[in-house]
Amino acid sequence: ELAPVRLIKNKFYNDIIELYKKGPTTDELKTLLGRARAKRGMFEGDLEEGELEIGQISGLIHDIKPVTEIVHEIMAEFNQAKTDLKSL
Repeated sequence: ELAPVRLIKNKFYNDIIELYKKGPTTDELKTLLGRARAKRGMFEGDLEEGELEIGQISGLIHDIKPVTEIVHEIMAEFNQAKTDLKSL
């Protein structure tokens, strides 16, 4: 309606769902969305009341890893790619 986005399911998401069940007007949606929700979620870290957008890639996340493991995997992939490029 106003702007299609994918959201993390938090209290704010639940508030939106409840409002949609009532058939909200555009003004009612703007009132709920217009409380600096994106800023609160993305910049201030409010995980409950803030708008936390997610993308399509989130469907490809199957596990949660420590950042050190992720960095090691990235470095290993980089080093392998560098080795592969040298052989061209």
